[in-house]
Amino acid sequence: MSSEPTRGETERHDIQQDGDEVLARQAAESMAADIGFDESAVGEIGIVATELASNVRKHADSGELAVSKLSDGDRAGIRIESFDIGPGIVNVDAAFADGTSTAGSLGGGLGAVNRLMHQLTVAAPGEPDFGTKIVADRWIRADHEPQTSCPLSFGAASRPAANETVNGDSFVIKRWDDHVLIGVIDGLGHGDEAHKASNAATEYIETHYDNSVASIFSGTERACRGTRGVVMALARFDWTDNTVTVGTVGNINHKTNDESDLTVIPRRGVVGNNGPSPKITQSEWHPTDRLVLFSDGIDSHWEFSTVWANNDESATVTARRLLDQHSKPHDDATVLVVSDSDDA
Repeated sequence: MSSEPTRGETERHDIQQDGDEVLARQAAESMAADIGFDESAVGEIGIVATELASNVRKHADSGELAVSKLSDGDRAGIRIESFDIGPGIVNVDAAFADGTSTAGSLGGGLGAVNRLMHQLTVAAPGEPDFGTKIVADRWIRADHEPQTSCPLSFGAASRPAANETVNGDSFVIKRWDDHVLIGVIDGLGHGDEAHKASNAATEYIETHYDNSVASIFSGTERACRGTRGVVMALARFDWTDNTVTVGTVGNINHKTNDESDLTVIPRRGVVGNNGPSPKITQSEWHPTDRLVLFSDGIDSHWEFSTVWANNDESATVTARRLLDQHSKPHDDATVLVVSDSDDA
């Protein structure tokens, strides 16, 4: 996969007056269909074009929308770019929060663009006559058969704090090709607002799972604007080259067996509240390695060697046992376990 995709055919549309948003949407949908996106994706790409064109009309006197075909190896995709000629978006952070969409527009402003596209970059105002530039890419996901069967087993267990009806914690396990992405997400506090934050993060991660770990954190930061924010840890396994790539922001804990070479560099902060970029590390992953990710609703004072006392126990049963034995009653709690598939 190249660092920058190849741009093919490009159509440019001036955004100056009422009705230009409709023409931009039609152009984006037509190109998306021509590229091979399915009907649902074509409609979502149309929403993105409408939102970006509407932002130009809202925040500047005029501008331009460009729609381009993209290619990157065997992947095909579309790029939608908007350019303001004017002051641009004054508060880019606020524009990503749901509820700030333009009057009469579809979706939820830039938050919808962030959710519906695979990659999003924003250049904020910096020059007198140059507004905001937004670049949004979406790809057709290639359907590849795994080269080898997954050698890993995954299990998770989660519950809300005592006296709460909703869980402010969440977890993700997404498998594709020869990869798995796992994650533990903890919305700040507990109750409805924590649940809202973790849901926003989980929804983004589950629809962008095959992006790089760094890109997923960046997109989740935007997805959680307007919420309390979350702390989270993600780990991406690739069993064709026996590696695991990890990123964390905030106090998601982890434990591994003594033989593991896993390196995790913690970062303080909150995703969604101008949190820092995670320190991304890549380590070797051996068949005998084990990993437990857990939120701060789990007491960390337990010995790793006691976890796999019963080697016939599945990862799911291990996760449930850890939750039962070590969770704190007055906080949301989540455990995610990674072991060898032979353990189950």
